[in-house]
Amino acid sequence: MTARTLLEEREEKGISRQEPYLSHSRVSRYLHCPEQYRLYYIENLRPRFPAASLVFGKVVHRALAALFQNGEDPVEAFRRSWQEVSQVELTYNHRDSWEKLSSAGEALLRKFVEEELPRLANVVATEKVFTLDITSLDLPFVGIIDLVADLDGKRTVVDFKTSASAYKEHEALMSDQLTAYGMAEPDSERAALCVLVKAAEPKIEWHLTRRSGDQITEYLTKVQLVGREIASRRFYKRPGMWCGWCDFLPVCLGSEDKVRETLIQIG
Repeated sequence: MTARTLLEEREEKGISRQEPYLSHSRVSRYLHCPEQYRLYYIENLRPRFPAASLVFGKVVHRALAALFQNGEDPVEAFRRSWQEVSQVELTYNHRDSWEKLSSAGEALLRKFVEEELPRLANVVATEKVFTLDITSLDLPFVGIIDLVADLDGKRTVVDFKTSASAYKEHEALMSDQLTAYGMAEPDSERAALCVLVKAAEPKIEWHLTRRSGDQITEYLTKVQLVGREIASRRFYKRPGMWCGWCDFLPVCLGSEDKVRETLIQIG
């Protein structure tokens, strides 16, 4: 397993790259910056050295999936996968290192098993691929749900997140991803973000929310508009402070040497 394989496998799991589709991540990236969408999904550009934080999040997701799918010890599963990427060149921020993230991952997963796992029962699905054919959309809408289970006795759709800091209350209330999950699992009573915060003292937060029919309709309208923009190939730069941490800034600046140094094109 390479870091790049790990980053790509979940997005494309069960989904043919040859067939066009819409997803929460695609819509979100287009809304963030249409030019970034083009460079990522059409030009297939990727960072030569992936961000360690992203790889860490994927490894944690994989460990939790192993727990719910096969009953594996997630700490051991994390340790095994994280060791595999120890020799891979990743981009670490000034606060992180392979060793720090290794300790954080093990501590968070141990805490999850001890304190949060007893709250979950009747697991219905984990890493569930869904495809929705919606009349108002020209393309199928696809996604992968982390977990569907009873949380404290209520059927809940769960999305796992890793973060360096606590989430704000509005992030679950306004999460498009949870709205997409609500469309895919209409019988669930609620949706939740389970945030594993890799702070000095590991912390796990639950942010619970519900989705109304009006919220789903509003989201579908947005997906429809974005889908038409993508189909019409309307791509443009959306400059802002976020450009400073965008992987594709060298492309927008026309810095060919930097492009060759920091980016690669995947098949």
